[in-house]
This record gives sequence, structure tokens and C-alpha cells, in this order.
Amino acid sequence: MGHLFERAKTGRAKCRGCGKAIAGGETRFGERLPNPFDDNGGELTHWFHVPCAAFLRPDAFLEALPAAAEPIADRERLDAQARLGVTHRRLPRATAVARASSGRATCRSCRQAIGKDTWRIALVYNEEGRFVPSGFIHLECALPYLETLDVVERLRYFSPEVREAEWREIADGLAAPPRPAADTGSS
Repeated sequence: MGHLFERAKTGRAKCRGCGKAIAGGETRFGERLPNPFDDNGGELTHWFHVPCAAFLRPDAFLEALPAAAEPIADRERLDAQARLGVTHRRLPRATAVARASSGRATCRSCRQAIGKDTWRIALVYNEEGRFVPSGFIHLECALPYLETLDVVERLRYFSPEVREAEWREIADGLAAPPRPAADTGSS
């Protein structure tokens, strides 16, 4: 059985991407994977909100989209976002944007400290069906790390708490020249 789109039968399932409940009757995406606990070759399904799947699991999303029997809201936009995620392999790692709560984090791109209260992009890795936090990057490091600046739509989706007035500041940070990589002293 392949990946699928279907209407949620109840409101009990939680999205693997954002962790929020998928409402009953809402179209959802199911990523079918081999069940590691079934010696008979069974499968399991990881459920996602449709936009979460497009942003975080683009390969599976695009594989299932042509056969989708359920209506997909914003289908063309989500198709384009998933294609971006396939083209730029690190883009599906980028999720939320927020101000740094401390100055202890180090940027995964330039290896420099991310100052307290500066904007940063949170990264996640998909490990064994779970999205695991994997650090942060400076806004200005988005281009060298993600290989694209077409990240605002996904940041807006995963960061609903960011005020509209703050998005101009975020856009300016994304457009800033990238930071030079930190000299680690090793050759």
C-alpha cells in the first residue's frame, strides 16, 4: 500500500510534523512505512496535516499527490513547496523562526554563536519517523545552509505566533549577507 490522502475518521490522530491534532473530517496525509516491529512485513502509517507533509516529507507527498482522491486545498501551492523541498535537500529541515532565548546556541552553518534575542531558524531531522530538534541557523545563514531564500512560507506556517510587523525584520535578516564561517583552528 502506498502513501495516501484521506479524510480523518476521528480527531484523535496527531500530526507527526507539528504535533497538533488532526480534526475529524479534515483531509490528512498518511505516509506508509515498513513496521519495524512486524516480522511479517506489515506497514504502519504516520499521519500529517497536508501542509506539514508538503513542507516536511516532500518526496512522499509528491509520490502520492497524483493519485489523491480527496480534494487538496491549495494543491498547486503545496505541490510547488514540496518540489522546492526535493530540489533543496536541507529545506525540509527548516521549521519555525523565533528569537533566541539565550546566547548558547551555535549556528549549524557558520558555527558562530547565535546571540540572545536575535532571530533564528529552527532545524529538525526526521529520524525513525520522529522529527528531532537539530539546532538552529542565523537568518543570514539561510542561503548557504538551505541553498535557497524561498523559506518564508514554511516559516510563516510553522510560526503563527510571529506578529506581522516582525516579518519585515525577518525578511531583512534573510536578505543580509551570509556570515563567514568560524575559524575552528584545524586545517
